Amino acid sequence: MIVVTAVARVRPEAREEAVTAARAMQKASLEEPGCQEYGFWFAMDDPNKLLVFERWDDQEALDFHFGTPHLAQFAAAIPSFVEGTPEINRLEVSSYGPLGG
Repeated sequence: MIVVTAVARVRPEAREEAVTAARAMQKASLEEPGCQEYGFWFAMDDPNKLLVFERWDDQEALDFHFGTPHLAQFAAAIPSFVEGTPEINRLEVSSYGPLGG
């Protein structure tokens, strides 16, 4: 399983634009083969800190995602609502299950 996390700072005046773009991106991504989870949240302590969490079956599914039109459209829109460069990390997970079990 591949996990992708991201953190971005959304410009306060563009927050609604970011939410609209994120909703469209989430909906389209969740329909992709191999996408287990794709979500956006704002941090509890900072209403403009956007957090992203994705789970993919494997690298093949993530590679497919990288080639989708909706990702290209979302990536092109990011500079209009995000300050600076988002921090994006990829984790390869070899084991997954409930904590303590």
